[in-house]
Amino acid sequence: MKKIFLTLMVVSLAFVGCDSDDDTVSITPDAGVLSGGPFTILVDGTPDMVSGITTDPEAVGTNSSFIITDADGSILGLPPTLEALEGVDFDGAGVGSCAIYYLRYETITGLEAGSNINDLSGSFDTSNSIIVTRDQGANAGVLSGENFVFCVDGTPDMVSGITTDPNAVGTNRSFVITDADGNILGVPPGIAELEGVDFDGAGAGVCLIWYLRYEDGLTGLTAGENVSDLEGVFSFSNSISVTRNEPIGGTIAGGPFTFVIDGTPDMVSGITLDGTQQGSLSTWVITDDAGNVLGAPPTLEALEGVDFDGAGAGVCLIWYLRYEEGIQGLEVGQNAADLEGCFSLSNSISVTRN
Repeated sequence: MKKIFLTLMVVSLAFVGCDSDDDTVSITPDAGVLSGGPFTILVDGTPDMVSGITTDPEAVGTNSSFIITDADGSILGLPPTLEALEGVDFDGAGVGSCAIYYLRYETITGLEAGSNINDLSGSFDTSNSIIVTRDQGANAGVLSGENFVFCVDGTPDMVSGITTDPNAVGTNRSFVITDADGNILGVPPGIAELEGVDFDGAGAGVCLIWYLRYEDGLTGLTAGENVSDLEGVFSFSNSISVTRNEPIGGTIAGGPFTFVIDGTPDMVSGITLDGTQQGSLSTWVITDDAGNVLGAPPTLEALEGVDFDGAGAGVCLIWYLRYEEGIQGLEVGQNAADLEGCFSLSNSISVTRN
């Protein structure tokens, strides 16, 4: 009986060790070490992506993915590749912190946005996490208001009706007035100070009004500096333009002219401009000696084509006019003294018709 027992034991051991019908190799996932970061970004409306993250070259597992969670482990996203991960804009997630994990797995359940990383089950392994801290940055939002057009004429011109974005964020705030090249002309701290600025005194040109939100430590916010040289944590709104027109009729030379009314056409010639003229639009204006508009030749060529003999005896005055859109009263029969708008008349040249 003893001999038979031993034989059975040997047969049993040989059977347990035999696996000739199954050559499947079991894989144990290992995500290894995830390198890079940590990252700190400012939530300011500007896209913020991560970069420089590398996975462990010895990581093991048939399948892989990155996992982004919030601070509590709730899954926010599952970028399948490093390229996809580097395309994620963390600025859009708002203030808080995210964790980035690398995952290698064979079988897994619970891997979906909205689930918690702690509830994953299956054959998998997650790496260490890399933290992305999202701090509140400055965001000036949208500055609302119409663009302004003023005429430089010695009368004070102020802006009004400008409003800031109620959702703007940032510890400190200010308005900034620059020229068209970004050079800082003034830094009104509030809307009242901005509305007290007389843009007429700045002469012709274009100003830009910006709203600025920023954190402590900002440098370069000084008149004479350029906004492109600001350093620190800050955000500019869109700009509102202030166009300051200053037409100049300048000085015209030539004449005076004296003609005899005899039925022979009499034209003027040799009239010149001194080159100081400025303004978007221009014309010549002929009036009688009381200022009543008789004609408005648009060019010097047209002026030199006017036959003053046909006007009969009397005195005409020739003026040069520079002006902006919106002028009123520039019509035959009106008086030059009643012109309204942004304009400037030169001196006059007389034409006497005997």
